[in-house]
Amino acid sequence: MANKSVYGYLEPVTLAAKQVTLTAKLDTGAETASLSARNIQLYEKEGQEYVKFIVAHPELEQAHHYNLPLARHARIKKRANDRIDKSSHNTRPVVEMKIHFDDKQHEIMVNLIDRSHFSTPMLLGRKALEKMGALVDSTQENTLLEETDS
Repeated sequence: MANKSVYGYLEPVTLAAKQVTLTAKLDTGAETASLSARNIQLYEKEGQEYVKFIVAHPELEQAHHYNLPLARHARIKKRANDRIDKSSHNTRPVVEMKIHFDDKQHEIMVNLIDRSHFSTPMLLGRKALEKMGALVDSTQENTLLEETDS
């Protein structure tokens, strides 16, 4: 546990490119990170695949437009109540994003999906948490805000 800090299950994260701060759920039950995105459009430019999308969520005052290279597609296991068709997985575009978390910058892979029906616009799963050296105390929340308030 050396060099690992303990955080609550809800913490503020800033998307570095546009300095958009939002609430992330730190979820050790999820493998990957997800970001609430709408109008997701894949396109190709000079042989490179890109994703154009809007970060939008009821928590945010305004929508923010992004245009990033596509890193890959992820197969995400569907939740039991999402299985309208027979497939057990969704495919989502994945982009690499720079985030600021606890005054440090991290580059993480994030899959894009509309999370407007969830309480938080971002979810940080095990891969991102490990890369960030983060441990989660599920009884705590917003520990980073408490530090800045004192």
